[in-house]
Amino acid sequence: MLSFPREKLPKNPKFLIIKLRSIGDVVYNTAVYSPLKKSFPDCHLTVLVEHFSRDLVCNHPDIDRVLSFEKKSWWHQLKFYYQLFASRYDVVIDMHEGTRGAVMCFVTQAPYRVGHKFARRSFLYNVKLEFWDLEPKHPIDYQVALIKKMGVEFSEIAPSIHISEAAKIKAGELLQVEGIDPQEPFCILHPGAKIYDRWEAEKFAELADTIYSQHKMKILLVCGPGQKHLVDEITPKIKNTPFAFLSTGLQELGAITQKARFVVCHDGGYMHFASALGAPVVGMFGWTNPGIWRPPGNNTTIVSKEIECRPCNLKTRKEECWNGRPECKSLITVEDIISAIAEVYPIT
Repeated sequence: MLSFPREKLPKNPKFLIIKLRSIGDVVYNTAVYSPLKKSFPDCHLTVLVEHFSRDLVCNHPDIDRVLSFEKKSWWHQLKFYYQLFASRYDVVIDMHEGTRGAVMCFVTQAPYRVGHKFARRSFLYNVKLEFWDLEPKHPIDYQVALIKKMGVEFSEIAPSIHISEAAKIKAGELLQVEGIDPQEPFCILHPGAKIYDRWEAEKFAELADTIYSQHKMKILLVCGPGQKHLVDEITPKIKNTPFAFLSTGLQELGAITQKARFVVCHDGGYMHFASALGAPVVGMFGWTNPGIWRPPGNNTTIVSKEIECRPCNLKTRKEECWNGRPECKSLITVEDIISAIAEVYPIT
């Protein structure tokens, strides 16, 4: 099929959107839920994400059910796939385009299995849509394009993250335990990144000291699961600046991020998350192209250095990159970040 046969749907259709992969991908996918529900107001909408992304979608008002996939035992996965088949969805939309998402889509045996015509496993769909005429340029454009081809209209295109009241209360409690009054000014430094995309620990420490000397605000260091060693490299190098460390779930982290005066982080899932929440963001770009991956938030400043090997890939990456000292990040100075902070949070 070359178009979506919406006139053939039952009165109260059951929709399933499959969006696996990283946090940043799911952040952008949240832009399609409300327009889809507005276009099909009587539908029941289920969203399938990986378990670590569940907090990004669990409180969205237009989602009726969230399924979270986890790569556990074969028996666990078999039961999960059977659940997909037994749920009897009318429309399944694969927005993952990888093998796993396409297989999940096929397993449902939904009457309308929707996907991109040129996806590698497109033979598993029976509604194959092409959207190159929409000229997508940025990641969020690709999220929206497939849904537009189903006849859904968008009055605006923006991620939509919803934080629960319980998470906001818990966030306030976590801050107070760490010695930060939620009403006092603080900023967030997030050093988490892959080894070939990291800024030096000593620069993060110098940045913390400089921010405190200029703004007199506490520093909150945060990171994702398995990244605390990056924070541990920074904290001994901080001189006389009051700081705290937190690692918590995305709902609580989102509430904390909304309270921060600004955020400094690498290009990655947290940058897109913070920007979608409306936080002022300074994003450091190394190997990726900021022209493509810049978050759509209105208060984001990008810091990057143009060098001959950028954007890079596995074949062009240098030895110093794999040793955690990539040139594209090492060229970024503390002064560069301080100047960028002044753009999103000017001194009054």
